[in-house]
Amino acid sequence: MTTLILTLGVDEFCRSTNLSRDVLVEIVELGILEPREPQVEPWSFDVDSLILAKRALRLKQDFELDWPGIALALRLFDELDQLKRENRRLRQRLERFTAH
Repeated sequence: MTTLILTLGVDEFCRSTNLSRDVLVEIVELGILEPREPQVEPWSFDVDSLILAKRALRLKQDFELDWPGIALALRLFDELDQLKRENRRLRQRLERFTAH
């Protein structure tokens, strides 16, 4: 089975997200996005980064957050998702002991 990974260069990524290069660098520095190989220039980004960038832009537009606030919000969303998954696993384990 072959896995196809779509990557975008910086220019393509900026066009797809309507981000300037300066803003892209800023949000990479804040940890919102991570290039596929951060130490290799020019950077490239995968589809997951594109989706995350669009989510960050929605937060910026909808709630008028600055980039550090968006970084915090995204980390909290990730943490919430992780806690929900853990809660679901624990409930499933508990059901084995309580179900008759």
